[in-house]
Amino acid sequence: LGERMPTDSNVASIETKSRQRSHSSIQFSFKEKLSEKVSEKETIVKESGKQPGAKPKVKLARKKDDDKKKTSNEKLKQTSVFFSDGLDLENWYSCGEGEISEIESDMGSPGSRKSPNFNIHPLYQHVLLYLQLYDSSRTLYAFSAIKAILKTNPITFVNAISTTSVNNAYTPQLSLLQNLLARHRISVMGKDFYSHIPVDSNHNFRSSMYIEILISLCLYYMRSHYPTHVKVTAQDLIGNRNMQMMSIEILTLLFTELAKVIESSAKGFPSFISDMLSKCKVQKVILHCLLSSIFSAQKWHSEKMAGKNMVAVEEGFSEDSLINFSEDEFDNGSTLQSQLLKVLQKLIVLEHRVMTVPEENETGFDFVVSDLEHINPHQPMTSLQYLHAQPITCQGMFLCAVIRALHQHCACKMHPQWIGLITSTLPYMGKVLQRVVVSVTLQLCRNLDNLIQQYKYETGLSDSRPLWMASIIPPDMILTLLEGITAIIHYCLLDPTTQYHQLLVNVDQKHLFEARSGILSILHMIMSSVTLLWSILHQADSSEKIAVAASASVTTINLGATKNLRQQILELLGPISMNHGVHFMAAIAFVWNERRQNKTTTRTKVIPTASEEQLLLVELVRSISVMRAETVMQTVKEVLKQPPAIAKDKKHLSLEVCMLQFFYAYIQRIPVPNLVDSWASLLILLKDSIQLSLPAPGQFLILGVLNEFIMKNPSLENKKDQRDLQDVTHKIVDAIGAIAGSSLEQTTWLRRNLEVKPSPKIMVDGTNLESDAPVYVHALTLLSEVLAHLLDMVFYSDEKERVIPLLVNIMHYVVPYLRNHSAHNAPSYRACVQLLSSLSGYQYTRRAWKKEAFDLFMDPSFFQMDASCVNHWRAIMDNLMTHDKTTFRDLMTRVAVAQSSSLNLFANRDVELEQRAMLLKRLAFAIFSSENLFSLSSKLKRLVESLRLPQVPTLHSQVFLFFRVLLLRMSPQHLTSLWPTMITELVQVFLLMEQELTADEDISRTSGPSVAGLETTYTGGNGFSTSYNSQRWLNLYLSACKFLDLALALPSENLPQFQMYRWAFIPEASDDSGLEVRRQGIHQREFKPYVVRLAKLLRKRAKKNPEEDNSGRTLGWEPGHLLLTICTVRSIEQLLPFFNVLSQVFNSKVTSRCVGHSGSPILYSNTFPNKDMKLENHKPFSSKARQKIEEMVEKDFLEGVIKT
Repeated sequence: LGERMPTDSNVASIETKSRQRSHSSIQFSFKEKLSEKVSEKETIVKESGKQPGAKPKVKLARKKDDDKKKTSNEKLKQTSVFFSDGLDLENWYSCGEGEISEIESDMGSPGSRKSPNFNIHPLYQHVLLYLQLYDSSRTLYAFSAIKAILKTNPITFVNAISTTSVNNAYTPQLSLLQNLLARHRISVMGKDFYSHIPVDSNHNFRSSMYIEILISLCLYYMRSHYPTHVKVTAQDLIGNRNMQMMSIEILTLLFTELAKVIESSAKGFPSFISDMLSKCKVQKVILHCLLSSIFSAQKWHSEKMAGKNMVAVEEGFSEDSLINFSEDEFDNGSTLQSQLLKVLQKLIVLEHRVMTVPEENETGFDFVVSDLEHINPHQPMTSLQYLHAQPITCQGMFLCAVIRALHQHCACKMHPQWIGLITSTLPYMGKVLQRVVVSVTLQLCRNLDNLIQQYKYETGLSDSRPLWMASIIPPDMILTLLEGITAIIHYCLLDPTTQYHQLLVNVDQKHLFEARSGILSILHMIMSSVTLLWSILHQADSSEKIAVAASASVTTINLGATKNLRQQILELLGPISMNHGVHFMAAIAFVWNERRQNKTTTRTKVIPTASEEQLLLVELVRSISVMRAETVMQTVKEVLKQPPAIAKDKKHLSLEVCMLQFFYAYIQRIPVPNLVDSWASLLILLKDSIQLSLPAPGQFLILGVLNEFIMKNPSLENKKDQRDLQDVTHKIVDAIGAIAGSSLEQTTWLRRNLEVKPSPKIMVDGTNLESDAPVYVHALTLLSEVLAHLLDMVFYSDEKERVIPLLVNIMHYVVPYLRNHSAHNAPSYRACVQLLSSLSGYQYTRRAWKKEAFDLFMDPSFFQMDASCVNHWRAIMDNLMTHDKTTFRDLMTRVAVAQSSSLNLFANRDVELEQRAMLLKRLAFAIFSSENLFSLSSKLKRLVESLRLPQVPTLHSQVFLFFRVLLLRMSPQHLTSLWPTMITELVQVFLLMEQELTADEDISRTSGPSVAGLETTYTGGNGFSTSYNSQRWLNLYLSACKFLDLALALPSENLPQFQMYRWAFIPEASDDSGLEVRRQGIHQREFKPYVVRLAKLLRKRAKKNPEEDNSGRTLGWEPGHLLLTICTVRSIEQLLPFFNVLSQVFNSKVTSRCVGHSGSPILYSNTFPNKDMKLENHKPFSSKARQKIEEMVEKDFLEGVIKT
């Protein structure tokens, strides 16, 4: 019947030596005990094709050490096994009675002696070791016979072995079979195979059915390995591997058939099978095998990467030094693992049919979704325990195994099979469905993200290295992940009747509902991963760089046909968007926020422009066929009404605003016909969102959406639609107006006067809108960008009257900002001026702003603004004065009356002069702003004549500004009659300057030009008591010099009359009259132009005051450009460089030097005749040069913002 093969060997019985807590982990080590000699007997019994004879194996078991004091002195061996604080090692496995295949042995062998340390991971406690070689081909033959029977006539065979017990007939074979089973039992427990068997031990197996013995044998073989100390050939290892495979295959077939048999079986049969499974520890052993295969694969991969650590092997026995894994290590255990996954799947189905889960445990598995998002794939596997009377799917070991395996990048090729396991067992998950789908989906999304990151890194799209780099990846990996995610999500989210696999199994709707809410709560994270893939597909299609990288095969990851991936993404998202539109759109809004550009980019618009990545989201939504424009609008409306609660930790995230940002970009990109067709839905969305009291940015976006619609579709055919549009426009603009006025407060409680609340200074750069600028600034800016054009489009020509009340309301908020010239109000002021400027361009709006604008213009602080506002005010003044001549006449009259009226005896003279200067400056600005006011030249002539007053610096500096405006705006023939006045005023100022400079000189030195030698002397009404060096006089000198500067810069044909007076101010090359006078012998002094005289006096003065010395500073002269670009002077010496250049550059008798822009001297040729000069002047005078001159004049109007 059989043969005996006695042998000497060691039985390893493991004893836990010590435990030591350290940082919430327990380090432990093992002692080995050597037991007495054990012989092995192997028997092959061939009866009905069954093979019950098994080999004794040594089980790695642990024993508690009672004497803790003694062990504390012994050397500790550290291992990388971590336990949570609450884990009790003693309860690692509970020891039950009658267990055929159990992992604990409490019996130590007598006479044992101490031996080297053991360091074995708890996950390998299920492993059995052969003590010698066995003939695997014979056992394989026996098993293949069983497999053949099982395949040929499955149902009969399964029925037979399930209902036949071992003691149904007493024969020698059966007696021997029971004896062998008993001996194997004690051998597994660590005793000698041939030791005395207690009398009653055979009875343990009498009641056993053949199916129980068959399953036990398969489980024995499945977890048996050769130890490293037994000399084996490759053939032996392969034989043992084949035995492991065969036993798993038989179990798979058996479980498949059992599940079918149970459907038509008697009432007690399922519970019998259930008890038998738990008695044989089937679930426990298979889960252990699976977990240890994952653990081994990870460990072997790490060792390959780091090189094997030989020292660690010598120090103590680890599982690798005890168990011969070389056959598994060859393929990282994947062959075995894939077979284990098949048997596990069949076992789950079988278990579902036979197991009744106790009801009272239901509450124990209420998982909170927020915890699920943080299931850690790095959770130590040792902290897992098998729970009795719980189905596999509810075991922590199961979920840990799935997440761990999916997290293993070294075993990517196994992922499709793991995903297959989950998708096929979804209907059997029961109460843990929610926990499983959420954690598995998140892990799959993490994997997808990492693969995309690796792809970006390898193709050079990104510089950031992914968390892990996978080395061997199946070509369709990304597609597999997507399909897995799709299967899981659709199972949970779609109607059960549409899904075939839910019809096969009666699924508890409560669990399905929980899973649905779980998936919806992480939908935003799923969308994040899927849209990331969508953007990569877009880049892959459009980038040549990627194509080159792919063709050079430097990428590990293959996208394959991007069309297939796109199709899969749409298949995933289409049904979700149809059945759970609100959650889908909310997830889109969340991802939209994630994909926004970094804050470093400056914003020039109130509504931020979408980034490239964000626009791909719009493309994605447009690609989903069920998401028509109308559907999108209705869904967005629902999201705004009741936004789903996602991302509660992100307090700064306003889902409504992100949703509207997406919608705004969507509206911009859909074709006009689609937009027109969905007007009804859009109208409802706009109406509803006004009542929702959205945050301010959301209301801005609503106005943006409305504006976008009107730009694309200016007219609605239906009268009622048009009226609806006007009503909704009115409401939206009013709402934005209210936000714009949020920084105003009433001055008195009776009158409706508003003013700006005092607030801290906000610095906002001219062109850029800071994102943290107050909302009212954003509101005003947005109105200035869209309001005027919007109203013009919405209200037809016969309905313009309806606009006025709306505008009056808006102006009520705008004017207070324009009255406030303080620095903190600058951003609001700028926005309001822009708004008024855009409104003033439409004639029908005049009534709403005409009076306010004129009042603001006449306000004493009108010119206190920054440069960016002047252009807008010019446009406003142009529209105010040009379209209605009476306004300009009114202004002219005011100025004329102020100038001509004799001084009032009771009025303060200074105040009156200030008033005149102010009016004159405003008149100059009005003329400067408008190009066509010169039918009024006769009035201007009278006005200029009335300016002949005693020299008052405040007034006269404005007179010269006025003259400069006239030079730029009036035609040469209209200027003719004004030149004598202008020249006289200029001469008067130069004489004053000369007089001041001469008076300052030392009286004892009378050489050089003195007051007596001047052609004209000035004895003004004021006398010289006033200090000419005061700031007002300096401003007058600067203003006069600027007038001369402009007259010289403009082309000579523009100012033909001035050419007759040039000689008085600047030295001309052709002027030789002085020499002729001298030849005639008359000793009359030669006339020197004012510029030359003043330059000489200023040089002398500069030498006296070295700290005020400006002689080193030089100005670059360029024909057609202004020399003086400064706005104020602190001392008269600052004008020296200007006079220096003028006294040299036009006088070509001297080889004049003028330093150019680069600082190198430019030599002017000796021949510089006047006609050439005109030609030189004319050539470069382009529109650009004129624009620069106008900008300079603009600057001279400004008085700066009041500093707070």
